[in-house]
Amino acid sequence: MDAEIFKVKVGKLLELQGFKKSNATWRKDFEESIAVLNVQKSQWNDGVYYINVGIYFKTLGKEVAPTQNRCHIGQRLQVEEPESVVSAALGWFSSRSTLDAVRLRHKEGTLMGNGMVMKVVIEAITT
Repeated sequence: MDAEIFKVKVGKLLELQGFKKSNATWRKDFEESIAVLNVQKSQWNDGVYYINVGIYFKTLGKEVAPTQNRCHIGQRLQVEEPESVVSAALGWFSSRSTLDAVRLRHKEGTLMGNGMVMKVVIEAITT
């Protein structure tokens, strides 16, 4: 599916869930965090695009409209039909939108990530 058509379809589904659009990024404010979904076009192939999701914790930063690459936790989702992508993203967000949920993921060994940002998250949930 063409990236522009995909973005329109995903956008309609996300907006029904309360997400707000800015360029190719949608955000939703949760009590403790901001959920971010971005459709990124490949720089090498116009027909290829990526779905990036992230959670930005308000207690760990001051941004009000973070980009996906500034999120404390992020992941790239498989490109599928828009309905499947939105469903997967909503599940991903709901299981990581609070520090308590992230603490549980960490204890289960299912919290993915690395680098300085992940170090800050781990410190926040283990202290």
